[in-house]
Amino acid sequence: MNKSLYILPLLALGLWSCEKELDYEIPDPGDKAVISAQLNFGEGIEAFISKSVYSLSAERPKTSADFTALLYTDDPGSPFELIPQTYNVGFEPQFVYRLNYDIKQNQNYRLVVTGPGIPQATVQERVLDTLPFQNIKYNRDTKEFTFMVRDDVRSEDYYMITVNEFGADDIPISSVDLDLEFFEFEDFFGDDDLEGRRYGLKAFVSDANFNGKYREFTVRAEGATPAVFVELRFHHISESLYRYELTKSAYNYSDGFFSEPTQIFSNVENGYGVMSSAAATVYKVQY
Repeated sequence: MNKSLYILPLLALGLWSCEKELDYEIPDPGDKAVISAQLNFGEGIEAFISKSVYSLSAERPKTSADFTALLYTDDPGSPFELIPQTYNVGFEPQFVYRLNYDIKQNQNYRLVVTGPGIPQATVQERVLDTLPFQNIKYNRDTKEFTFMVRDDVRSEDYYMITVNEFGADDIPISSVDLDLEFFEFEDFFGDDDLEGRRYGLKAFVSDANFNGKYREFTVRAEGATPAVFVELRFHHISESLYRYELTKSAYNYSDGFFSEPTQIFSNVENGYGVMSSAAATVYKVQY
């Protein structure tokens, strides 16, 4: 008889006997500010601010009007204070901090948040410049946009493409461009999926394959919309927005217990969350 038949059970028993339980207490880092804000060129600023909750606590994170949020800019009147406003009034009151201040391109911004029982949190971001469209075309029959842009060779750049109903929500888009990344896939599938077409509300791309060069993009608007006009938006986004969306997608699509832990990107000093930026070039057409 093969002696390996006896050896394998003994080996398995030996490995089992080596297991040992270890008591490990997850340390409590203390309460800190949690910030979620995006700076969009030509728009005011809106920030969601709350206090962090210990991972083993049964508490739920809550917003409040107790924070002080100051935006530092290059303007002489800086800093400007964001004002808390309530929303979702019919349920538990929630707060969002707003400032009626037009965000400018090619400028640096710093948000400083203080509040009771938390250390001061700071986050900095630069709003980049817009890139003009070159040779832009729209095919009303196929609903496809084709355009070119020229990337800046001096910097590492990231971009986002969206199509929205005029002054309203984004609508699904698709592309066969392998460089375009759809981090948040939508439950939408067309009849031509076999050609490798991918779908989503936002398409992201880095300049890794076209740094300093002209690049052509083609995206197709998907789904029926009652809008008379739609807008193609080509956003020059900060690296923080790209990395946040990438890590958030990895977290959302993980297999839970059996996956490697995913750390969602944060650029807040002495706190959590992200402040990102985008500057969009817009092209409006009749749908």
